[in-house]
Formats: sequence, structure tokens, C-alpha cells
Amino acid sequence: MWRLLDLGAVDGYTMTNLYEAVAKTVSEGSSPNTVILDHPANPFVNIGYHQMMEKEINIEYAREMGFSLVRRTIGGGAILDGPWEQDYFAVVNRKSPDCPPTIPEFYEKFTRPAIYALKCFGLEAQLRKPNDLTVGGRKISGNGAITIDQANVLAGDILMQTPADLMSKIIKAPSEKFKDKLADSMTQWLTSLERELGEVPNREDVRSRLVEGYEKEIGVTLILGTLTEKESGYLEELLEERRGEDWIFSKDLELRHLLSDEGRGAKVKEGVTVLESVYKAGKMVRVTVVARDNKIDGISISGDFFTQPFMGAISKLEGALVGVELEEAPLLSAVSEVFAATGIKVLGAASEDFVAAILKAKEYLR
Repeated sequence: MWRLLDLGAVDGYTMTNLYEAVAKTVSEGSSPNTVILDHPANPFVNIGYHQMMEKEINIEYAREMGFSLVRRTIGGGAILDGPWEQDYFAVVNRKSPDCPPTIPEFYEKFTRPAIYALKCFGLEAQLRKPNDLTVGGRKISGNGAITIDQANVLAGDILMQTPADLMSKIIKAPSEKFKDKLADSMTQWLTSLERELGEVPNREDVRSRLVEGYEKEIGVTLILGTLTEKESGYLEELLEERRGEDWIFSKDLELRHLLSDEGRGAKVKEGVTVLESVYKAGKMVRVTVVARDNKIDGISISGDFFTQPFMGAISKLEGALVGVELEEAPLLSAVSEVFAATGIKVLGAASEDFVAAILKAKEYLR
């Protein structure tokens, strides 16, 4: 039997950290495999672990609107979460027979309950690999996965409505003209239960279909439960750290430090250049390179890809690239060595994609 935590409306910081608190106890074996159902009490900006808030989000507008700024531990892209969605989380001990051995298989299995729920409303939902659910070619559900200690977590949502105009204003656009294109693109790419059905269904019906989905598609019985005292303690510890700007702007602060005199250990002078590129792999890879005499003097890597482990993997890659010549062969060798030595797994980008992103930045030296 699995536990069901049906929590209703929660704030953004709780939503993006609760699964980690639960994953710790599931990993320890003090809690059973758990499904969490909740939804945002209010809109909040939610960026992926490897993203830069200042690069992705119109922060001034978000603050004017009173939206909280949140960095989650799961990778992926920037989104505006809000009461217009129903969220679900599956937290599974990796030793459990219910847990597939790989993350792609984990996605395939634990998106089935949401697919089941959507089909209950007459919608032919499909998994668009690796992690989106679509109806009629439009995205209705985004999903992300993460490994925490000895537990795997799948986090996802079903869009009940799509405030595309509001979402497009939150995402940082290079120009006013591009903002209009972004809004049009979101309208074309995103869909919702309201758009497909002509009305917003009762939230309780959506939750009930999700519960049925776990029972029928995963083959488990969900027993309604509550957070344990240990889980509440873990959650409070996480919230104390992750409500702070050192966490929310962590990637931004790393970049500032890299570009500062203190961070680089030397002032920018002749022979030193700051380069940047955005490269589209399966996911987006953004690099900022401080180059000195055709070698990497410092580098920041960000984007909407996913890594396993989520913490420390990219920092190790950045550290290993310092001093490497800005040429394809030595770059590929350095990146491959880090992947092999650390066991880093990346969803949405291969080792060659990181090299391609760096070489794209190098083009500005010409």
C-alpha cells in the first residue's frame, strides 16, 4: 500500500520543497512510497535548478504582480505556476519493485496516471518524450524527475486553464515584438482542460481520476495519510534556506562572482574576453565563458536540462573545464572525462552538446 497526501492549496515554496522532505523519509524507509496531490494557492514563478532567474524571468513585472520567485531542485524550464493547474508527485523508493531502473522508464511509467485521468475526460493524451503529455499535439502536462538519496520523484501538473498572456509576460523576451510572438506561440503550443472541454471541470473530479490512475495504471492502493513529524521538520529546514535570495538567485550569483575581479582573480585586460551563447540541444544550454589566450579562464553553464545528481554535477563540469583550450578535441575530452568519472547523467543534452555550446560562444572571438 502507498500513502496519499491530498493537501489542497499550498504556497510555491512548500510545493517545490515538500517532495524533497518526503523523499528523504521514503529513502530512509520511515515512510512508504507516497503520492502527493496539491495545487498553488497563488501564482508563483518557478525556474529549473540549472537556470538563471535574471536571464529567464521578467523579475520587475513578477514583483509588480506580487508573484513569489522560486527555484526548484528539479531541472527543466521556467514556468508560471498557479491555481489554474492540478499538481501530482510520485515519491518512490528506488529499491521498491514499483520503481523502474532508469529515469526514462520512470517517466514512462509514472506519467500513466495523468494520461489515464485525461482519458477519463475523453482526451487522447500521449507522452511526448521525454516528459510532456500532449493532447492534439498541444502540451497539457509538464513533468520532471529527480533522484534524492534512495528515492525517485516524478513531479507533474495538469493544466486546467492556460493564462498564456500572463505566462508570456513573465518569461523574459529580447524585445517587445518577441513578446507578442511568445504569447502567440504559447497559445498555439499549450492547451488545457478548459480549452479541450469547453469548461473547467471540478478539481475534485480531476484529483479523483488521478487517484484512480495510480491504482489502475501502477497497480497500487493509496491510503490517505498525513505528513510525519520528521517530514515536517525536514520541510521547515528546506524552507528556511530556499526562501532566501542566496538560493533563489544562486546561479545568477555564481555568474556575477565569475565575472568579478575577486571571482576571476584578475582584472579583465588584453587577451581576456567574456563570451556567451545559447545552444538548443534536446533542451537549452546556455554558457558564459571567460576566455584568456584561447583557453577557458572561467565558465558558467545553465539551462533547462535535467541532471542526475541534481546538485554538484554542473559545478564539477565547470571546474574541470577551467584551463582547457577552446578547441573541439580537448573540450570533448575534458567533458567526457567528467561524465565518466562522476557518473553524471543528463536528460536533454549530451556531452557533445556542451562542447557545441562552448564552441558557439567562441565564434564571437572571430
